[in-house]
Amino acid sequence: VHYDRCGDDLSRASMTGAGALTTRTAVPADVPNLAAIQLAAALAGFAQIFPESLPKPTQEALELEWAASVGGDDRSVVAAIEDGELVAGVVFGYFPALAPAGWGHLAKLYVLPGRSGRGIGGRLHDLAVSELHSVGYSDLWLWVLEGNTRARGMYERRGWKRRRARRTDFPGSGVYEVGYALQP
Repeated sequence: VHYDRCGDDLSRASMTGAGALTTRTAVPADVPNLAAIQLAAALAGFAQIFPESLPKPTQEALELEWAASVGGDDRSVVAAIEDGELVAGVVFGYFPALAPAGWGHLAKLYVLPGRSGRGIGGRLHDLAVSELHSVGYSDLWLWVLEGNTRARGMYERRGWKRRRARRTDFPGSGVYEVGYALQP
């Protein structure tokens, strides 16, 4: 599946409580800002999840991750803009190494600290799910940090079901991700 949606196709506006929120397909120039949002959200939101002994993510490493998805053939990156500022991003598509064969995958969803709790993440989630369904994925998968109860709650309220799957990128750390499925 190739996502070649133009910015106008994914551009939508809504009110979030502080200002108008628009979404558009991310472009390579957005990568540093998207990585900075993920870094800020991770440092603020995951401090209680990750032990101090683990290295912190870096802007450079996160930029490489986001750059690998922007303009990718089987994935999309959508940026959320509020009052002229890029405040959130979501990555979704086909990730065969991370999801069951033939399933769509919600790979990243980050909102700038200070802008969370106002529906921006939910809006990006709903857009990603809608887009994945529109290109033929009926079954969807995501991984979320086991200790990230806020995100897990959002996904569960939207119908995602926890599966027994569990993984870690940090052996011996006690930090795990749990798998969630969204199926018709």
